Amino acid sequence: MIRINFTFLVCFVLIFPGYSQEISVDTNYIDSNGLRQGFWERTYPNGNVQYRGVFKNNRPVGEFLRYFPNGNKMADMYFCDEGRKARAVLYYESGGTAARGNYIDEKKDSIWSYFSFYNGRLTSTETWVNGAREGIAFVYYSDGGIAETYIYENDLRNGPWRQYYENGVLRLESIFENDQRHGDFILYSPAGTLEIRGGYCRNRMHGEWVFYDDYGKVISSVNYIEGVAENEEELIQKEQEMFRKIEQMRGRIPEPDESELFYPRRY
Repeated sequence: MIRINFTFLVCFVLIFPGYSQEISVDTNYIDSNGLRQGFWERTYPNGNVQYRGVFKNNRPVGEFLRYFPNGNKMADMYFCDEGRKARAVLYYESGGTAARGNYIDEKKDSIWSYFSFYNGRLTSTETWVNGAREGIAFVYYSDGGIAETYIYENDLRNGPWRQYYENGVLRLESIFENDQRHGDFILYSPAGTLEIRGGYCRNRMHGEWVFYDDYGKVISSVNYIEGVAENEEELIQKEQEMFRKIEQMRGRIPEPDESELFYPRRY
């Protein structure tokens, strides 16, 4: 899956060295105190607009637009409260909407919604407080049904982790502690019957992992000690394939690049 770099470096250097742009009293004006005032616009070396917006005392106010070098919009941000707060819509370089949410003092805040790189559908939502994820986060199926949930504390997964089949039946349940799988791991069939039961210790499989058939009968088991199987050779090929699948964490959806969004540095 394509993954777009998501750096959180919102004060990245925006203006490429090695080129200059004429400053006039009407555009790109710097007052006697060295503060940007009024309408500003910069371009990439290829001539396309890099950003345009209005500054007051070096802080952006109102609508502020940023663009990729190919001319497509990167971000549409509306600043208020003397530039401290911003409502943002971020875009993929290909043109589709990538995310919507708010910033306070250049940090993510409140609910952020993320959209698919491929078809534009809502793929996940997260709650942010002062630049860190907090509370429940959702991942969605294409029809809007819940596919996965996490609980965050100070930007780390802590608490129940659950996945669901498209029909809403629980697929798996486990626990994260300090962003590591730690505790029971249970996988269910689409019919809701138990398929696998095991456990993790600090992100490593630990203890007995038991595999069940469609009728709830034990078909085999593997004992792990901190990620190392004692009798893994007893697993049949089908069970090994199943185990590989459940071990694969759901891939993160493509996300927008949040660099180059806020206050461009002046050269």
